Amino acid sequence: MQSIQKIKPYRRAAFVAASLMIVSLHSHAQVFSNTGLFGNMGNNVIDSFKGNNIYFHLTGIAATAVLSTQGVDYSAERYFNQHPEYGALAHPVVSAARYIPFVVGGSLFAYGKIRKDNESVYASFAVLQASAIELAYNSLLKAITGRRNPDWRHVENMDSLSRVFRFGFLRGGVYWGWPSGHTAATSVVAAALIGYYPHSTLVKVTGYSLIAYIMFGVTANGRGGMHWLSDAVAGALMSYAVGTTVGKYYRSVIDRQQHASTQPPSVPSSIMNTPLLNFSIRF
Repeated sequence: MQSIQKIKPYRRAAFVAASLMIVSLHSHAQVFSNTGLFGNMGNNVIDSFKGNNIYFHLTGIAATAVLSTQGVDYSAERYFNQHPEYGALAHPVVSAARYIPFVVGGSLFAYGKIRKDNESVYASFAVLQASAIELAYNSLLKAITGRRNPDWRHVENMDSLSRVFRFGFLRGGVYWGWPSGHTAATSVVAAALIGYYPHSTLVKVTGYSLIAYIMFGVTANGRGGMHWLSDAVAGALMSYAVGTTVGKYYRSVIDRQQHASTQPPSVPSSIMNTPLLNFSIRF
């Protein structure tokens, strides 16, 4: 069992890395430019924590403090432990969560290249870059907080367990723990597309519904033995800040390109001042 758990944290990382490698093949020169897959990545990381975005991260921390210390995490775990039928409803999204960045990002890239649709290509960049940032951020948080998962199979006092954090480094690994990686992986994809398609009602309704579903999923799965409710809340809030930031950046890139393509070509002033052109205009 331990060997399986050691492999699992790297599975999603492998899928994201494979997506990045596939996309990077389209142009080695462009992939590192401001309009490529890693475009503005350093600033996007910083911007994910600036302005209003910082409140998403702080709210995730505050919500965890309240939900864990006030017994809400324990109550949610106990409810789903007593109602295992909800785990069956949660299983589809939990199983698919680790593949969502690869499937969505890869599909958008393939569609964009086949249809010569730059808007879809940049949407794939938004999904994949946001997923890469989220993976690193989420893994770091798990590594330093070391929160215990709701292990009702081996621990009798679940109320006490819901308050356990083991701060340090890798005291609890990077698979279980806070925040929920499954929630973050799904939410960051939805958020990136919400940021990239800000006027699409369909994207917003689908994205927010998917975020709510994955939050329910990781809390209910395994009779409440996968994640505490606060893990899901923090994962959704923190990854939303990252996803929308990256999505908005690539929206600005495609908007600039589309605007430039609609502008008439400018005539150099040296041509405008030639006698022949002056004669033609007067004529």
